[in-house]
Formats: sequence, C-alpha cells, structure tokens
Amino acid sequence: MLGKKTTSVEMPKPAPLKNGRKRKSESGVDSSRFMDEIRMQAYYNYLWRVKNDAPGSPETDWLEAERIVSSKMKAR
Repeated sequence: MLGKKTTSVEMPKPAPLKNGRKRKSESGVDSSRFMDEIRMQAYYNYLWRVKNDAPGSPETDWLEAERIVSSKMKAR
C-alpha cells in the first residue's frame, strides 16, 4: 500500500478540556481557531512558494504563517 506523502507541518493538538469547552488563551483568543488559521496560512504560503519556485521549506512556511496570523490578531 502506498504511503501518503505530506509536506505540511503537523502540530500536536492540545488535550480537550474536561468540561468540553474550547481552550482560550489569556488574551481570550480561541487557540484551536488560531492554530487553524496558521495551518491555512502556511498552506497558502506553500502554494505561493511552489508556484513561484521560491526557496523555502514547510518550516519557513509555518513560521511566516505564525507571523502573519499573529499580526492580524493584534490588529483586531
């Protein structure tokens, strides 16, 4: 059976809370939503990088995504 190749960085998910509520950081931002936005932005960074034959790696895509999403959250 062929294995599935992935180029994205998989981050571990936080353990669910006992009461079933979503985890929020001290700033009140839903951490699962924040991570989802980073994943999406990292994917878009990857697509742009491949399309434009730009240097980089999945790790640099992820770090750039963290920077972009963090700056968007601060602007809100």
